[in-house]
Amino acid sequence: MEFIGFDNYVALLQDKAFYRSVFNSFMIVLEAMIPIQSLGLILALLMNYGIVRIGKGYIRNTMFLPYITAPIAIGLIFATLFDQNFGAVNFFLKGIGLIDKNVNWLHTAAFSKPLVAMVTIWRYVGYTAVIYLAGLQSISKDIYEAAKVDGASTPKAIIYVILPMLKPILIFQITNGMIGCLKIFEEPLMLFGDYKGGVNSAAQTMNMKFLDTAFKAGQSGYGAATGYLMFVIILIFTMVYFRIVNREET
Repeated sequence: MEFIGFDNYVALLQDKAFYRSVFNSFMIVLEAMIPIQSLGLILALLMNYGIVRIGKGYIRNTMFLPYITAPIAIGLIFATLFDQNFGAVNFFLKGIGLIDKNVNWLHTAAFSKPLVAMVTIWRYVGYTAVIYLAGLQSISKDIYEAAKVDGASTPKAIIYVILPMLKPILIFQITNGMIGCLKIFEEPLMLFGDYKGGVNSAAQTMNMKFLDTAFKAGQSGYGAATGYLMFVIILIFTMVYFRIVNREET
């Protein structure tokens, strides 16, 4: 082994593949985070305020199942669904006339990041809903009923009364979700079966780039530099987010 100082970091800052992995990670954050948080919150509101009156316990347990499902099972399920030759997605779309021939979903760069986002949404939206539901159940329903008595419609009561009281949970969920999406690894690995993230590395995330360099390519020093820089990027992103949140509170 030979000590080379900061040469790995200098080389990494000139590595286009690394910048592409950073871009891919942030795009997956945008494509997955908004649906996860929005759908999770809507589902929690529906269950907490009596709109879903039957089988709430069953629905809650069912929603949580994807979160505890083994990643390899999730990958196999979605890889089978989107298979070009015998996947159910192509069969369904051809059946309703939206496509004329089978689409090669898993080997088309344009579909790579949306597919990863879709798997991420399916896996985490139930978990997110359960956490929001726990936060909503800590808020007395008398507050909601009082707002309704004062003439507020259901949307206004939720937006102007309930959501401000849920702000600590919202901040926790968004922060945790953003960090999780930036570190995403299992979903693209299970979908595409390699560290490259599909065709032309279209869905290779920072974590996949780190592991591809450190273990598959055997460049442990360069891989370590990738990991440290990934940590710095996530740290800066989180600090900026907290700075924005704290500024809004003041």
